[in-house]
Amino acid sequence: MKKDKKLSIPSMAIQNLKAKKFRTIFMMFFVVLMTATFFFSTILMDNLKLGIKNTTGRMGADMIMVPREGTEYMRDSLFAGTPCSIFFDKSWEDSVRNVEGVNRVSPQLYVATLSASCCDASVQLVAFDPSTDFVIQPWLNSHEKLELQDGEVVAGYNVAADVDGKIRFYDTTFQVAAKLERTGMGYDNSVFMTFDTLYKLKDSEVAQVHLPTDDLENVISMLMIDVDDSFEGMDLASLKIDIENSGPSGEKMYACTADDLMSGIASQVKQLSGYGNILIYILLIATALALISIFVITINERKYEFGILYTVGANKSQITRIILSEALIISICGGAAGVLISYYLLVEFKDIIRTQLNIPYFDIPLQMGLTVTALCMTIAIITGIIAAVCSSYRISKGEAYRLIRESE
Repeated sequence: MKKDKKLSIPSMAIQNLKAKKFRTIFMMFFVVLMTATFFFSTILMDNLKLGIKNTTGRMGADMIMVPREGTEYMRDSLFAGTPCSIFFDKSWEDSVRNVEGVNRVSPQLYVATLSASCCDASVQLVAFDPSTDFVIQPWLNSHEKLELQDGEVVAGYNVAADVDGKIRFYDTTFQVAAKLERTGMGYDNSVFMTFDTLYKLKDSEVAQVHLPTDDLENVISMLMIDVDDSFEGMDLASLKIDIENSGPSGEKMYACTADDLMSGIASQVKQLSGYGNILIYILLIATALALISIFVITINERKYEFGILYTVGANKSQITRIILSEALIISICGGAAGVLISYYLLVEFKDIIRTQLNIPYFDIPLQMGLTVTALCMTIAIITGIIAAVCSSYRISKGEAYRLIRESE
């Protein structure tokens, strides 16, 4: 003769949830909403902070010199690849090179392209000197010193151009000789070339309208400065002043470290992160309270069910465990679903998110993903436990016959 299976607490909880599918899905929806929102927001903020860290940590120069009036535009270009055109007198290069404490100097010239038919894409063009460069070439996929020929360019990681393909700016066609590795900074959305190649734009009628082509050979946009080893670890304030005062008078220059240059964006991200965290906490609390309220109301409507369980021999501890099991099942399943949905949307639309939010780096490294997932699941489980405790407390106070009569 077949023995009857003993019904366990978890199996009873599962049967209860299956019996009221709509109610279960409705409660699970709040958990999904809570965890998906928290996962998305946390990943977004972490990527913004990582983008700043990448820009400051991977710049490759001890100091950077830019015009004071163009500092904000240059910062946005380095961080997100936002196109800009900034110019100052090229004679600063020799002046800075002769400053005591400066080991080497490499100039760069920044030119913005247009969102028009003359250009294949709106990107940042960066002219550099391969003979003095110590910043850009280390990011080449080949890890070899590239001999760029006249008319050849190096495309950033996110630029839609293939090696040996062609790309057009200001009605001028260039050959793509190589691509950079992902840098996690504005370089990913930029195109690099030698100064002689950039000067080819002087022949373009479109460029003549938008760029100072008559004086293009005499201007640069930035100086990358490598400080002598004897100055490393020392106060760079005096060297900064010497650099800023070394060139021709009339141009106000700003010499700084990458951290100094990016401090404005870091401050904005910190402020945005603060506001974002407040909104996230408000949403979490509101969603958690809604879930707890719905769970309490639902349990209150099941007084008859629990009254019957009391009459057939169930004790208060078993009833509490049933309610807790239901809450944990809803929390775990809803939390996992929320994380998976949010993760899928982030991976599927990460390029669109990165473009629309104008951030250079958007990815979900394994460690970051696991950490945020664990945090989301912890929040979901704690919310479920609180909901179960609040619900079981009221039920545990009632006697069986009262529970049955109150539901009539």
